[in-house]
Amino acid sequence: MKFIIKTIFFSFLFLNTPLFSGIINTKHNLSASGLGTVKAQTETAICGFCHIPHTAMPEGKPLWNRSMPTSVYTMYNSDYLKRMGYAVESDLGSVNDTPGTLSRQCLSCHDGTVAIGAVHALHSTLNPTILMDGVEVDGTMLSTAAGFMGTDLTKHHPVGIEYDTTITKNFGIGSKTMELKITPDSPLKLFEYGGKKYVECSSCHNPHKENNKFLHVDSEATHGGNIVKTCTSCHEKIDWVGSVHQTPPVNTLDYTDTQLIADLGTAKIADLGCANCHTPHNAEGVPYLNRQVQEQTCFQGAASSTIGAACHGDNAGAAKNIETVANRLYAHPIISANNPDGSHTNIDVLYGEDTPVDPYGGKGVAWSNNKHAVCMDCHNPHKAKKDTHVTDGTWYGTPSANTNNVSPALEGVTGVEPTWPTEWIQPITFTTLESSTKEYQICFKCHSYWGLGNTLSATNPATTYPSVSDPFNVAITDVAWEMNINNKSGHPVVVSADNRIGSYAPKAIPTAALLSPWNTNPGGNTMYCSDCHGADNELGGDPKGPHGSDLKFMLKGENQYWPTKPDGVTLYDTDDIGTVGDAGLFCKNCHDLNEPHKNQWNSWMRNRNYDCVECHVAVPHGSPISRLIGYDTFPSPYNYNGTSLRFTRYIKNSVTDANDVAGSGCGGGSCHGGNTVPGYDPNLMP
Repeated sequence: MKFIIKTIFFSFLFLNTPLFSGIINTKHNLSASGLGTVKAQTETAICGFCHIPHTAMPEGKPLWNRSMPTSVYTMYNSDYLKRMGYAVESDLGSVNDTPGTLSRQCLSCHDGTVAIGAVHALHSTLNPTILMDGVEVDGTMLSTAAGFMGTDLTKHHPVGIEYDTTITKNFGIGSKTMELKITPDSPLKLFEYGGKKYVECSSCHNPHKENNKFLHVDSEATHGGNIVKTCTSCHEKIDWVGSVHQTPPVNTLDYTDTQLIADLGTAKIADLGCANCHTPHNAEGVPYLNRQVQEQTCFQGAASSTIGAACHGDNAGAAKNIETVANRLYAHPIISANNPDGSHTNIDVLYGEDTPVDPYGGKGVAWSNNKHAVCMDCHNPHKAKKDTHVTDGTWYGTPSANTNNVSPALEGVTGVEPTWPTEWIQPITFTTLESSTKEYQICFKCHSYWGLGNTLSATNPATTYPSVSDPFNVAITDVAWEMNINNKSGHPVVVSADNRIGSYAPKAIPTAALLSPWNTNPGGNTMYCSDCHGADNELGGDPKGPHGSDLKFMLKGENQYWPTKPDGVTLYDTDDIGTVGDAGLFCKNCHDLNEPHKNQWNSWMRNRNYDCVECHVAVPHGSPISRLIGYDTFPSPYNYNGTSLRFTRYIKNSVTDANDVAGSGCGGGSCHGGNTVPGYDPNLMP
């Protein structure tokens, strides 16, 4: 019998030795033998700070020995969870087998309301006084301690929350799920209450395990790797694997932030995945657990400053230095006093002008009350791939019928597709897209009625939105309206010239009037918004795309000025074409301006020195008149300064037809003589 008892005793001791020895070598050994700064002055018991074999507390298990905090917690929540319809508990439970009670047990130390030495019983003594080192005067956890969480849980990964994989949010086209695995990968665990699965602190952490931060996952080479493995055990971001942030194309990019390297065990961005941008505790960029506010997360990743990071900040070693160009005179306002918190969800697009007020109080894209821009409005950091549509060292990609398809850097971004009304009518009906397939669909989220709204007037059919103009008074117009495929003319961003419904023959610009690469199959090609708008010097190191520029309208290319010359005052005119006077003229990037302005119309146009904006609209996205012609009654900004346009009638015929145009002040009122050709493009401007 003695042999049997001894065998049972030693078997029990053997089975529990790894657990016990693990605690000894962790910060959860709060006894006087503990290795951390928080430990008892004299008490030698180790397990007794949390557990007791008899007379345990009624709340908390197993055999719980600590005072349970009575705190009311501010729970993690976000616009995203609210908009997805995801249920969030109002507080952590305080009764056994209710959501959050297990986490409340952990917070009996970590929320700073209960003294760490406040145990129920020890050595047959109820409510003993255990004197501790490394704590506040009242015995609670130091508020400066790495493990301090407080009662505001908005900066920490949600606990006491249901693990619900069934939630789906529908867009006009496509849908979004919570992107959670049906069952988390082992060794992570969920806890069941009332037939539902919940996340608790112990889902990710094993409080008895000798491991950095007590993570269940302890299989990776570094702590940073364990964090990534922990995140991806539950979160299954669609197309994350193979994305530019999951596998950076240059895997030699390193952090130089020494504290980060010490904390995460690696300097390599490629090793850190999720941990580059997110932190499960004490996040600065709440409520999405970003390491800093959103744009700053993009600039510096996990580092304490941009200097120590090779991300997108103002750093010579940055992978793509977006911060520098975003601080230029003309830029998308990702760095803006109007958007200090970087608020964003990837379903903002659902809250456009038709639904300007989000019932949950978050931001949409309607400028009337939610004007903002953040990096994630145009990029999906979980899906983005390497490269744009433009090859390094060139200004443009290879034109084709599908040139406007999203490039790898824009994959997975929400957008809108207009329902096109009749010509020169503002599109006000849109289909929301979970993933844009065309670049313009991303731009139209803001640069259309969906973002700008409808502020029409009899004299200004395309509002300049003065309340949201930048400090340099650049007019903002409805680009979707201007690019309506039923308009007579427009740059082929939405459809090619041959497919422009509102146009008529000859639809395409003659090949001789275009330069490479646009002179190949010109009527069948489309183009991007970013073929015209981008950074100042995309060939000299600036990141591609319209992040920011010191040039008005963020015009890009070998020539970057319109409609005035670099002095900002002098207008380009027909006499400049083919001379040093046309230096910098933006249209020269794609168009051979000798056709027809010089070769066919030399004697008329050269000798009269017509300003370009006497014939063409100053906002060259589109026009109700063919060939981007404007009439003298058009309002500003299409009519430059309200006085530049001179035509009264135009019809697109042969370039030498004497009856194509008529205008005021051009040869006595009708610069080409008669006005007998029927079918002039009607003036649809009010």
